[in-house]
Amino acid sequence: MCCPGCRAVAALIADSGLDAFYQQRTAFNERPQPIETGNLQQYLVYDDPELAATFTEVGADGTLSARLLLGGVTCAACTWLIEQSLSRVEGVASALVNLQQSRLDIRFDPQILPLSEIFARVETLGYRPRPYQASTQRQQMADEYRLDLRRLGVAGLGMMQVGMFAVALHAGDIQGIDIRYQGLLRWVSLVVASFVVFYSARSFFESAWRHLKLGTLVMDLPVALAIGLAWAASIWATASGTGQVYFDSVVMFTFFLLLARFLERRVRQRHAMTWFDAENTLPPIAAVQREGQWLGVPRIQLRAGDVVLVKAGDTVPVDAEVISGDSAVKEDTFSGEHLPRSVASGDMIYAGTVNVERVLEARVTGDYRDSRLAALQRSVEIAQTEKPRLARLADRIASWFIAGILLVTTATAVTWSQIAPEQALWITLSVLVISCPCALALATPAALTSAASALRAGGVIVRGENALESLSRATHMVFDKTGTLTEGTLEISDLHSLADIPAGELQGIAAALQQYSTHPISRVFSTTTAATGFEQVEYHVGRGLEGMCDGTRYCMGSEALCRPLAPQLPPPPDDRLYWIALVREGQALAWFGLGDRVRPEAAEVIRSAREGGLQLELLTGDSSGHGLLLAGELGIDSIHRGMQPQQKMSRVGELQQQGAVVSMVGDGLNDAPVLSLADASFAVAGATDLARTQADFVVVGGDLRTILDTWRKARQCRRIILQNFAWALAYNLCAIPLAAAGFVPPWAAAIGMSLSSLLVVLNSLRLNRRP
Repeated sequence: MCCPGCRAVAALIADSGLDAFYQQRTAFNERPQPIETGNLQQYLVYDDPELAATFTEVGADGTLSARLLLGGVTCAACTWLIEQSLSRVEGVASALVNLQQSRLDIRFDPQILPLSEIFARVETLGYRPRPYQASTQRQQMADEYRLDLRRLGVAGLGMMQVGMFAVALHAGDIQGIDIRYQGLLRWVSLVVASFVVFYSARSFFESAWRHLKLGTLVMDLPVALAIGLAWAASIWATASGTGQVYFDSVVMFTFFLLLARFLERRVRQRHAMTWFDAENTLPPIAAVQREGQWLGVPRIQLRAGDVVLVKAGDTVPVDAEVISGDSAVKEDTFSGEHLPRSVASGDMIYAGTVNVERVLEARVTGDYRDSRLAALQRSVEIAQTEKPRLARLADRIASWFIAGILLVTTATAVTWSQIAPEQALWITLSVLVISCPCALALATPAALTSAASALRAGGVIVRGENALESLSRATHMVFDKTGTLTEGTLEISDLHSLADIPAGELQGIAAALQQYSTHPISRVFSTTTAATGFEQVEYHVGRGLEGMCDGTRYCMGSEALCRPLAPQLPPPPDDRLYWIALVREGQALAWFGLGDRVRPEAAEVIRSAREGGLQLELLTGDSSGHGLLLAGELGIDSIHRGMQPQQKMSRVGELQQQGAVVSMVGDGLNDAPVLSLADASFAVAGATDLARTQADFVVVGGDLRTILDTWRKARQCRRIILQNFAWALAYNLCAIPLAAAGFVPPWAAAIGMSLSSLLVVLNSLRLNRRP
């Protein structure tokens, strides 16, 4: 082992049965500095509750969730090692590493495992932990951006300077040039090109050497070989005063490669930064009502129940329910709609939206962590953590491709050394440069990132980009009924009176009984004025209510509960609605028919899905005839009624065993088990559900048409990925023979490789258009 740290890491990996680490990694860690005796004591300071509170959160179950910023994380294998190692530690509930942000999210029991020990264990693995702060991460990304820009700028200036010298040198080759001036131009070009190689191209050599020492091939290797060999050969030609110099090709290649990678990185991070520090877009101070006065209070001190004042033009600081005033709020952050939504008393307004018309008073429903904006931010972070299957496939292809490139390059060098030795070096360099598989590596992540960004702008939260690939291959779309195809809100659709009593009086009696119930049915009568005089009301779980009024017993609920009190009660009128009986001793009073309205866009969605070739099924826990009527109305052929969550899972599993790729659409909470089992899942969820649902896609606005838009976008994304793959492979298959035949000079090879990468990125940007 190169150092005690690496030996400790290797021993930990082997002893823990984590040997697969070596097969999964795509890059290698930085060499850790030797740990001095007692150095781990520095982390004991993080056990202080006040300091720990700045980057941790206490969960409802007593566990502590902490975020650490990690130094030295370079590849997916690093994330795998950290997650697997920490997950085996007693007291750790979960450990998740975000590779793009170099962030560790860990949830643990502080009674079993102190925070300082987590820091120490991460450092033992060879990484540099510190508390994660949004400002720290933002500063780190800004520093990396400035470094990339400086390297690109130096390469660009070097290209212009060396290019001017090269024009003079090439003209001298044609028209003749004094040997002194030729030598001067070559030596000046050497100085400028050397600075570009050692500063701008440094990252290529570092990455290639780190991997080559351990026998791994990465795409930076042919790049580093091409730059290094061309630079070294040009130095020899300059020192000896013979042959050709290609300093212009060296700096031009470096510039175009850095430009392509710089633009690709900016495109990939642009949309992630939209949500990266979402909380900082909120106002730091909110006007809160305290003892009849409006006082300025820090937003982080707001709690559920506080009443806040939101003036026209202000950003809403927290999720809240309007209690006074009417206005309109602009919600394009969530839905992509630029027209504001009208709000009045009883409506919800959300953190990050803008009040555009009148003053509102609203009651806070929770802090920022429970808000819709925070849920959107978390969804982006979760999506960035996972590496899609297609991206892993591209990595494997690129690894083998590089090995093939080196073999072809060797064969080219040997062949041309026999045919024309003076051209062998430059033709070999052209092959190395033009065959770099950068476009192949960009084919998948560029497309997935663009598609996910477009969907988020259109009101769909994408929690995992893997699901886009699964959704594009979906053969079956399975729907839940209540709250998905229907609005999930019961209302009185019919009142079938059985006695000579006015409808208003019957509803008053029903409201008087239902006010003692917490069942969802009771909300149907919440706006009705209740009759007075009821007492001794008893709630029978799942059956109904009984109570006394003026010495007479009343009963409301199922037929089984009410018939003993009124034997002459007729059966329910039909199966169209949910029927609830109301009776009193010896007399049937009424049947209340409750209905759940079908979403207005449901029929259009079902029709379009069927026309698109999807097989449709309806899975519902309702055992009545409502499901059959709904399926017939919408045109769904297959329906399964009275299904428990486990039965729904069994049905989806059965379809998957038959080779189907299943997309499940549910309400996000009740259907959580089957949503997690499906290959791709949608949750048509309300704002309060966003923080809890685990579906792959969350439809923020509740419009079912967005589901089909997402499906179409996923299919378009797959087509774009295949186009990117086809272009990358076709480019290499055509360009490599041309370069090997000597038709492409090194500078043209650099431009061709850079343009190939940029074409893949630009093709992927077509997905940015909203569905």
